Amino acid sequence: MRVLMVLFKDIHYDARVHREAIALAEAGWYVDIACLHTTSQPAPEIHERVRLLRYPIQTKRIKRYVEQKADQRVKRGVYRVVRNPVVKVAKDAVAKRDFAMKVWDLCQGANYSAVHCHGAETLSIGAYLKQKHGLTLVYDPHHVYEDSNGKKRWERTASQRAETVWMDEVDHLIAINELIEAEFQHRYPNLSITVLRNIPQTLDQLPREKNYFHRRYDLKAEDQVILYQGGFTQNRGLEELIRALVHLPERHKLVLLGFGEWKERLEQLVKEKGLTDRVFFHPPLLPCKLLHVTSHADLGAVLYQSTCPKNRLVTPNKLFEYIQAGIPVISSDRPGKAIVVGTYQAGRLVDPHNVQEIADAIREILSDPDPWLIGTHKARKQLRWEKEQERLVELYRQIILARRNQRDESEQEPEQEDLFSIQPHLRQL
Repeated sequence: MRVLMVLFKDIHYDARVHREAIALAEAGWYVDIACLHTTSQPAPEIHERVRLLRYPIQTKRIKRYVEQKADQRVKRGVYRVVRNPVVKVAKDAVAKRDFAMKVWDLCQGANYSAVHCHGAETLSIGAYLKQKHGLTLVYDPHHVYEDSNGKKRWERTASQRAETVWMDEVDHLIAINELIEAEFQHRYPNLSITVLRNIPQTLDQLPREKNYFHRRYDLKAEDQVILYQGGFTQNRGLEELIRALVHLPERHKLVLLGFGEWKERLEQLVKEKGLTDRVFFHPPLLPCKLLHVTSHADLGAVLYQSTCPKNRLVTPNKLFEYIQAGIPVISSDRPGKAIVVGTYQAGRLVDPHNVQEIADAIREILSDPDPWLIGTHKARKQLRWEKEQERLVELYRQIILARRNQRDESEQEPEQEDLFSIQPHLRQL
């Protein structure tokens, strides 16, 4: 059996797709991943049963050229233009249509049993392939799109509209936690839903000495590192986190790992508070390298501020990343975070708007980390991808059985050696 996964970003930036593809490949499926080609990084070797189909998109090529060649003034000018809502809507529409046409053309004459769509941007592609070729459509949204942090209102509205239009075509949906499952079940009572939490692979070994950040930023041995990793956008509690550092001892340092449009604002706030020797900005890392660096911190921060009721239900990826890297967490006291942090006592839950409460929680954990490390390591042992992938494999077993039951005896599927997914000359465009 074969499955086509569709992802509207480069494979390097989505470790979840890696893990899902490997799980299915190890269970006997052949997996093709159609994704963008936006980085100069070589294609990763995933599994012998997994093939990558990476498509260069013209608008993404321009962005990459600007990032590599232009000076800072030119970059800021270009970004100011492309972030204009009208320009961005047009640019994204062109890019998505270009990508969709290439995937649809590629699938002419191909033989897949299922199409697995990662994100609302790819759902229309999967719906077309289902209507055209009778594939089973699996939708894996990764987020509650209309409530995603870091997205403009018009972006959330566009994603929500795309999702709503095509949801009737979805055969199976994958939710990131039980709370999101209940939300989707309320919206779509007859939809088959599987919970698949976005838990990264566990590190084989945690570092004996936490020295990566100490070496990089020339810190003292007694300094303790608070880490935030992710996008620099509004409603992430980053300003409150910086302000909380004012109330903490000098030995407490803050590292902000990532990128985003709020970086300049955060840098200005650091200067205003006189914290340039205590707050450090680290460039983003690929998922394959991230956890090794994360494990060298002493505390992870997830201070998302709820912008609407449903946003409270989301469990951010970084929460599981901190736990798998063996560090306790300071987190927003919201249901989607509390079901992990509160259940396992892997850190402190706080009001993400209360600077003093954030500072007190950081001081409490870092002054006596052992109780919180016990909860973190308990969560680390129990929340494992190996358990999550069993549900994914079971879902695809059910898909196989359903397709066999629907297939008339006179329309037997070809033997495995006669199946093909794409024409050999179209392997990578």
